[in-house]
Amino acid sequence: MKLFNEKHDAVIGEVLSPHGVTGLVKVFPHTDFPERISMLKQIELLLGSGRRTMTIENASVYGRFWLIKFEGVDDREEAARLGNSLIIIPKKDRLSLSKDSFYHDQLVGLKVYMPGYGFLGMVKDIVSTGKHDLFVIEKYEEKGKSHMIPAIKRFVKRVDLEAGTITVDLPEGLLEL
Repeated sequence: MKLFNEKHDAVIGEVLSPHGVTGLVKVFPHTDFPERISMLKQIELLLGSGRRTMTIENASVYGRFWLIKFEGVDDREEAARLGNSLIIIPKKDRLSLSKDSFYHDQLVGLKVYMPGYGFLGMVKDIVSTGKHDLFVIEKYEEKGKSHMIPAIKRFVKRVDLEAGTITVDLPEGLLEL
C-alpha cells in the first residue's frame, strides 16, 4: 500500500510538537482555511512508515497554528510520538474554492500558452510570496531553465483544468527577466 497518494490525498497540516501535558498537539496548517479544522472529525496521519486514522476530540485555531486533541492521545509523551507527522484528508473532502481559484496541485503540470508566442512550458512549481503566487514555468525550449510568472488575473487569462492548459498574456519583456 502506498502511504501517500498524490492523486487522492491532500496534506492540510504538519504536527510539530506536544502542547501542554494533556495530549494536545501543535500543528502548522498547510491550508488557506485554518478555520476548517473545527469541521473535521477524522483525519489520516502519515507518521514514519505508516498511516493511522485518528479521531479529533477537540480542535482550535491558536494564532497561526492549530491545537488538536486526538482521541486516545492523553498525555505529553503520546502527543510527542506524533511529531513530524502529516495530516491528510481525501482531496474530495477539500473545501470548495471560488470561481477562478485553484489548489496548487491542480495547476502543477499544466501547459502554459501565450497568444502570439505559443507554448511556454509547463507549471513546475508555485511559489507563494505573500502578496501573490508565482508560477514557475519550466521553459519548453531550454530544459532546466524557467520563467517566473505572477499568478494574477492581469496576466493569467484562462485556466482550463480539463484541457490541462493555462493561457497567459504577458507584457513585453517579462519573459526575458
